[in-house]
Amino acid sequence: MHTHTALRDRVEDLVPRIREEAARTEAERRIPTEVLAALLDAGAFALVPAGERGDREAELVELVRTVSAACGSTGWVTAAGGAVPWLLDLFPQAAWDRLRDEAGDPLVAFSPEPAGRLVGPEDELVLNGRWTAVTGAANASWLLLGVRRHEVPGEPGRAGLALVPIEDCELSDPVDTVGLTASGAQDVRVRGAVIPVGSWADAEHRGADLRAIGTIAAMALVGSAAGALVTHLDQSRRRLALSHGGEDVTALDLSPARIARAASLVDGAALVLREQATGHHDPDDQPRDPFEDQLYAVDRAVEATALVFASLRAHALDNGDPVARLWRDVRVGGYHARALIGRLRALGG
Repeated sequence: MHTHTALRDRVEDLVPRIREEAARTEAERRIPTEVLAALLDAGAFALVPAGERGDREAELVELVRTVSAACGSTGWVTAAGGAVPWLLDLFPQAAWDRLRDEAGDPLVAFSPEPAGRLVGPEDELVLNGRWTAVTGAANASWLLLGVRRHEVPGEPGRAGLALVPIEDCELSDPVDTVGLTASGAQDVRVRGAVIPVGSWADAEHRGADLRAIGTIAAMALVGSAAGALVTHLDQSRRRLALSHGGEDVTALDLSPARIARAASLVDGAALVLREQATGHHDPDDQPRDPFEDQLYAVDRAVEATALVFASLRAHALDNGDPVARLWRDVRVGGYHARALIGRLRALGG
């Protein structure tokens, strides 16, 4: 098993390559196979049981922040895959054993949207449903899908999750979006799949700390916002160096007040999420809603990236500009993150 230190070092070594591949990743609308394989080999998607996680959440939020700063899509997929063990905490040991029957850590994608209908007795459960834009479905071998267990006619049924092998699913073509284009999001349909005992989790009666999933996802957007800011500053410095000695430097795309505001927003959002990941408690003992703090961080990331994007001026419509690319990723990711956090709260957090 990879140690936390090895995980951090291995993934950070990949970051320059991920940044170099970011334009290709967006153009081809998929994470390069070799990059995804390297992340998997590094242990970014390892299915670590709760009793063995230690400080893994804190490690993951920093890794996700670093990867997202280099490529929004790759960071978003890393966040989703890395957060899977916290969803698996809802399941009995049988589900973990089923996944571990495979060689190495399998890629698992998820959608907590309760779009599935699970019917039948406990030992003969059958699933039908359709889920939209499931992040990472294009690369996954298993899916965790939000369902409702229908037992009493006329009642909505208990909310939960079902573990389904990709072979039992019908996948659409990758969803065409203007941001997070390489997140591997596909619509998923399941017709009459048999769900074995232990592969359905009752979220209403089996407690788990789902808060960590929202923290990790929100940090993906904060990381992309930080990447947009740093990239913009680097671009401005290069243009300043080129214009030195003749051109009007006031024509550069750098607004100090706007950049300072963006940096403050990014730092504040990152601090809130790091405090969650490390278990930091408010010194004033004030009650805090972790999901509200996550939404706060998401909104600050979106606001900060918008400020940076507004500084691009003539470069704003350049599809090849890395800042514009990260802005699109954060803008679209904001919608996804808010929806995810809402679903996690509905599952009981």
